[in-house]
Amino acid sequence: MMNNNCSVPCPYCGKPVDVIQGMEMLAGNEWTTLLQALPISIIGALLRYLELFKPLKQELRWSRRLVLTQELMPMIKAAQVKRNGITYAAPLPVWEAEMLKLAARPASVSLPLKSNGYLLAVLVSRGEQNAAKLELDIEQRRQSRGATGSDQGLPPPVDTQQVTEMLQQETERKRQAREAQEQKKPPDGWRGSL
Repeated sequence: MMNNNCSVPCPYCGKPVDVIQGMEMLAGNEWTTLLQALPISIIGALLRYLELFKPLKQELRWSRRLVLTQELMPMIKAAQVKRNGITYAAPLPVWEAEMLKLAARPASVSLPLKSNGYLLAVLVSRGEQNAAKLELDIEQRRQSRGATGSDQGLPPPVDTQQVTEMLQQETERKRQAREAQEQKKPPDGWRGSL
């Protein structure tokens, strides 16, 4: 008769220790350490997003959270998503917004999710829309210059990498402006209600 017990004796006290629980505990510790590299706002969005993977009648395993998060971390840190050899800008606010949209559980999403594929497809779609809009703006500027008879000084054709960099710079500029606005304080000696 085969023993289905997944425990080993503790080397210190001799009591049985469940191996699977021990592995899950280690995965939970590793996952928590991984999150420390992220801003608080994105952690909250990630926690809500990961709930979409929760099986119906049980909790989401720590090892599953770890695998899903490890897949996303390099892209989140790089503020981009890569698909079919094309890199799209995906700044932290975009990651946060899209994860929160999914966490609202739209009817088009079949739960529980099996992979990060849906989120990545949404981010790529958003990146493609932004790149198309930027290219359209550039083309309209070029045509308006051409209508005045001035073909000199036209910008060179823009490749996808340049578009991505421009989007990232614009997002960073907006973030810095928002942070500067948040850091403004009332003048010394000012008294009044907020």
